[in-house]
Amino acid sequence: MTKEQEELMELHARFKELQTKRKSGELSEDEQRTLIQLSEELQERGIDALVEKALTKDVANEAREANRKFIEAGLRCFNTHQAVDCEMRATTMTGNVKAAMPTVINEVINPLEAELIHTKVGLKMQTGVVGQPIWPVLAGITATIANEDVALTDQMISLDKVVAKSERIGTIVPITIQALDATNLNMRSIVLERMGKAVGGTINSALFAKTAPVAPNNGMGSVLAAPYATPISGTAWSGTVAPTIKEVVSLEAEVLGKDVRVDDSAAYFVHPKTYCLLKCTPVEKGNPQMILQDGYMNGYRVVSTTFMPEDAILFGVMSYAVLAHHGSGDRLFAQYIGRNDRIEFSLNGDYSLTVLRNEAFACMKRKA
Repeated sequence: MTKEQEELMELHARFKELQTKRKSGELSEDEQRTLIQLSEELQERGIDALVEKALTKDVANEAREANRKFIEAGLRCFNTHQAVDCEMRATTMTGNVKAAMPTVINEVINPLEAELIHTKVGLKMQTGVVGQPIWPVLAGITATIANEDVALTDQMISLDKVVAKSERIGTIVPITIQALDATNLNMRSIVLERMGKAVGGTINSALFAKTAPVAPNNGMGSVLAAPYATPISGTAWSGTVAPTIKEVVSLEAEVLGKDVRVDDSAAYFVHPKTYCLLKCTPVEKGNPQMILQDGYMNGYRVVSTTFMPEDAILFGVMSYAVLAHHGSGDRLFAQYIGRNDRIEFSLNGDYSLTVLRNEAFACMKRKA
């Protein structure tokens, strides 16, 4: 019980006590004034509580209403045989605000971000991006030491740019009419969660693709493609020989040697099987310390994911791979497919994954 609730109970108990005395004619003048004060205070608190309740969102009721309308949209597309927009827009209490974002974006983004590798290293996906983000690239220039009255060598400044290019990522969830008729009101949450995870999985697959995407569908870049094509040389890692701590550290050295700024998003990325191998590989023979301990290796966190190939260990600074969600939200529609007697819920959104510097990532490969 809260302090405010305790106070209300005490006030109400005193109020009832004075009311009883008033009815029996035993109320004094001082008690009469106290009764009036108590009545006013209880009335004021009651009004405040009602106003607060009216202004507070009923989350459970909103979820039930959203699920009900979601199922209604599916049935409406069946009855009309037309595509139906399933988006809902959040309501606001004032009329002088910008159009609210569709609630779909929140219900999809949450499970999507939970699936992303970016989230595991503390990065956020940029949402609501409009147009094409551009990052200027300025080639380095050097200073020279010269004697008195000696002309300096001209330095040419080369200015280039990296441009984000959005790609459409979509997924379809088919539901039969029979299932829609018999379903409970959690259908919307289930469908949107699965859709969000599906989109997140596709983004992760693109992030660790072994080959770089080609134009025109090259908006989803890969942090693995370039270093996987040119891995560091001289490693002895094979099917019978485990990686060494020297080889693991050489990946960090490769990145630092390219004048890459390391931040908290720097990490090693490995397949779960490689993760387990490193957990049981000592830093040197006879040493009880393992190369990978408590989720860290060489002072950096280790992210284990099946999106990484088994034959590679990647080190990199993930903040150099910018993930963006373009536009004001995803498009969610329901379409009836007569030949299968089912409703197809489709989700489409625009995303970009821009690798700003391939030098921020280094890879070692297992020998065949």
